[in-house]
Formats: sequence, C-alpha cells, structure tokens
Amino acid sequence: MARRTGFKLPGLRTWVDNIKNEVSQKAAEQIVLDLKEIGPYWTGTFEDSWVVRPGDVRIQATTRAGERTPFPKPRRVNPIKADKPTGRKSVFFTIGNTTEYRDVALDLVPGRVKALGPAGGNETAPQDWFRTYVEGGNLRLTLQQVTNRVAQDPKIRGFKGFSYR
Repeated sequence: MARRTGFKLPGLRTWVDNIKNEVSQKAAEQIVLDLKEIGPYWTGTFEDSWVVRPGDVRIQATTRAGERTPFPKPRRVNPIKADKPTGRKSVFFTIGNTTEYRDVALDLVPGRVKALGPAGGNETAPQDWFRTYVEGGNLRLTLQQVTNRVAQDPKIRGFKGFSYR
C-alpha cells in the first residue's frame, strides 16, 4: 500500500487541465496559421477554408472552388481563433479544410502539381507540402514552441494551491 503524504495540492488537477486546454487551443491556432502560410494559394478559397472545431469531429467538404484567375491573388494569411475551452474536462481540437478539392490541395491524391511548361508550373506550394509539414519536423517544432510560450504565461506559471497539513 502506498504511503500517504502529509500535504495536499488542492486545485492541482484543475490547474493541469487548464494548462492542457490552453496548449491545445494555442497549438491548433498556430498549426492552422502554419498551414495557411505554406499551403497552396490561388484564389484564397483554400486558405480561407481552414477550420478548428472542438472535439473529435468530422469536417465536411462544403466549400466549392473559387473562380480560377490567371494569376494568384495577393496572399492574406488571417489568423483563426479556436473556441476557448471551458470547464475541467480536457478539450481536444480537430483541424480541417472545408473545400471540396482538399485532398488534391493536400497532395493526398494526384492532380495539383502539373508538369512544367505552358500547361502548368505555376503552383503556389511545393509538391507534398502537407506531408513535409506533418512528417518533416515542422509540426513537432510548432508544438514545442507553443508549449514553451504557454508555459511562460503568468497565469499558467502561478499555481497557488500548495498547503501543508
């Protein structure tokens, strides 16, 4: 049987849950910002169609392709705000894109990058940009940076629940 200690940490579980929720919210927002910056951009429809939803949910493909112009419109990466987690329960987020052509834009199916020459070659993101972000270490680096930034937040650092019996 485990030996009982002579001190309590009231509020520790709530404090840890708040940290987890804050990290997951800020990480979701930063990941979407990264995806908007490195992903394909032509009319802005794909970039504008990234969403963050609380929980493990399926994100439907509901956004149609925008009108294709001869040259890309200027990129305007707008940050996205995830819903603020509330309560003690741990909150997770689902990140997705609502465009109907998202699998092509994410290079999950062939068709986005065309051969160089008159028929193509004016792509706005490199081939396999999404896979490179997820598997190449950039996602992990983003998570580390967000965790470190949240850890420096004074309201996170200031746990005041320790007391002796």
